[in-house]
Amino acid sequence: MDIQISPEFKKQTSKAIIAIVLFILVYLLLIVLGFLITIACIAGGITIIVARPMFITLALGIGLASLGVMIIIFLFKFLFKRNKTDLSKFTEVKRSQEPKLFAFIDEIVAETNTNFPKKVFLSTEVNASVFYDSNFWSMFLPIKKNLHIGMGLVNSVTHDELKAILAHEFGHFSQRTMKVGSFVYNVNQIIYNMLYDNDSYGNLIQKWANISGYFSIFVAAAVKIIQGIQWILQKMYGIVNKNYMALSREMEFHADEVAANVTGYLPLKTSLLRMDLADKSYNSVLEFYESKYNEGWISENIFKEHSFIMNFYAKKQGISIIDQLPEVKPENTNFFNTSKLVIKNQWASHPEMDERIAALEKIGIVKTNPNIEPASNIFVNAIDTEEKLTQKLFGNVNYTSESITINFEKFKEQFEADYIKESFDEVFKGYYNQHSPTNFSMVNTTTSTDSFDNLFNDEVANIPRELANAQQDIMILQGIKEGNYDINTFDYEGVKYSKNEVTKAIQKIEEEIKKLQEKLKLHDQNIYDYFHTIASQKNKKLEFESVTKKYLSFDKNFDENFELHSKISNALEFISKETPYEIIREHFETFRPLEKRLKEELNKLINLSVYQNESNPELLKEIESFTNEYLSYFVGKEYKDDQLQILFKMIHSFQFLNQRIFFLHKKEWLDYQLQLLA
Repeated sequence: MDIQISPEFKKQTSKAIIAIVLFILVYLLLIVLGFLITIACIAGGITIIVARPMFITLALGIGLASLGVMIIIFLFKFLFKRNKTDLSKFTEVKRSQEPKLFAFIDEIVAETNTNFPKKVFLSTEVNASVFYDSNFWSMFLPIKKNLHIGMGLVNSVTHDELKAILAHEFGHFSQRTMKVGSFVYNVNQIIYNMLYDNDSYGNLIQKWANISGYFSIFVAAAVKIIQGIQWILQKMYGIVNKNYMALSREMEFHADEVAANVTGYLPLKTSLLRMDLADKSYNSVLEFYESKYNEGWISENIFKEHSFIMNFYAKKQGISIIDQLPEVKPENTNFFNTSKLVIKNQWASHPEMDERIAALEKIGIVKTNPNIEPASNIFVNAIDTEEKLTQKLFGNVNYTSESITINFEKFKEQFEADYIKESFDEVFKGYYNQHSPTNFSMVNTTTSTDSFDNLFNDEVANIPRELANAQQDIMILQGIKEGNYDINTFDYEGVKYSKNEVTKAIQKIEEEIKKLQEKLKLHDQNIYDYFHTIASQKNKKLEFESVTKKYLSFDKNFDENFELHSKISNALEFISKETPYEIIREHFETFRPLEKRLKEELNKLINLSVYQNESNPELLKEIESFTNEYLSYFVGKEYKDDQLQILFKMIHSFQFLNQRIFFLHKKEWLDYQLQLLA
């Protein structure tokens, strides 16, 4: 396979090489200076000792000599750093165990013209990767790579889609042009090591400083010099890392082209479109079992459950299921993103998905007779493998009570029940997911002749999403205006703006937000009038108004509780800072009225009728204990950590209950509206 590299790849490669050469020159200069300082320090140390041999001069001489040595150790410590992959979540498989899988890999290795992996590992993840343990010498010595395949990924793709994904991974190493990327990566790691990975080095020089007060003087001096070196390296890191990211994006395009030559472009395209849904679905399985932790629930096979959730979510979004897998299309992936702001992220290591798909379509290679069988068919016994990986995953969890393995039917039943309980009815088409209407009149109502389908059509349902994205766009542009982002240009509604034109763009979006808010306010009134009319016709007007007032009342309480939570958080900021003892005591005395309000509001929340059906006995007991006891958070000259932990947990519980009870009130109000239609 001979793939021609693109002009952009050549350009980014050249820029990356220039950045590396610049780093090497700067680093060599630092080494020369480091050695000169070291020689001067050692010579000075010897001179001090020889001039007047005694304990003090011996300590000062050794300390001065060590100053230079510490600088040299810092400059060369990366030589001994080894980046080792954590294999605790991986399970190695051999050819004798999975001959079909290894034959599958053999085929890809041959077609991509690379070497067979050193080892093959399986995990539960929705991912695949080629990895190796690396150090400085990895840039010069050949290293065999390992292959990791997540069964969550296998569970989400067809035979040819998995082949395309693995061909992409091997593509990073099969082309000679990709070697530059590996070199740049290692240089990047070297600078990162000297800038941020200094725990062991810090411990080493701290131990040396603790030996003698004389030594600590020179350790402090060494730290100052090293901070200067790090300042220079930080500037270099920005240059090298920025160029590495740009090259990395081109490497992704290059590896995609390798995959397209192996399977055609379609398998990689369809798998890319499905990955977000597959990943979200897998995380939903994990979140489900996290919520059942206290009950000790364990999955029999998380991958069967993963497939169910993936198709469940797909159906909710109107995505077709073809050959037991969702056929995700580009318009499905953009469903929640109605942002008109486009900023090219120069620090991203991967291109955006739509960029990758556009590049794949441009390649346009199509293979005949695609293999659309489930990727799991390449395993001798996929179900057995899935169950073993599931057992390993749950085997790492320490349950406080006896664990119970539940079957698929039990999982399905409970998941669907939880989904209904945690969601607003789908007939509203997501209108209320990001929108909680409060700005409508219950007095000046009119008799509505509107229809439900007209009030909740696709165009209407999109208004809250448009507003939320516009407000998010404003926040990003404000950040650009304040200099928080290193961005020179951006696009809005297809129009390119320079950084100097950000105020103009903000004003444009503010006008759009104002229009959307007016549109939303008018529509909320139309919706209320519609249900108010139906309630009146069914002699349920007072009941409907009562449920509405209950919802609006807690909306006000929600805002007040949110404000209280913010005040509490601000009042306790001093705990994370170095603060004199007397000031700490004063802060806690000032905090006591807020603590009293916190206790009062917690009691109100847990006693609300809407919360009674799902109250947690353990949490209720903890809140009762907290509200009835006086906790001392600081005694003498030290914080009482056990008391503070209780306080922080109660603050978190307050925030959770406030959000949860608001959701329950809102759901109760919306469910009542649907009951009126029955």
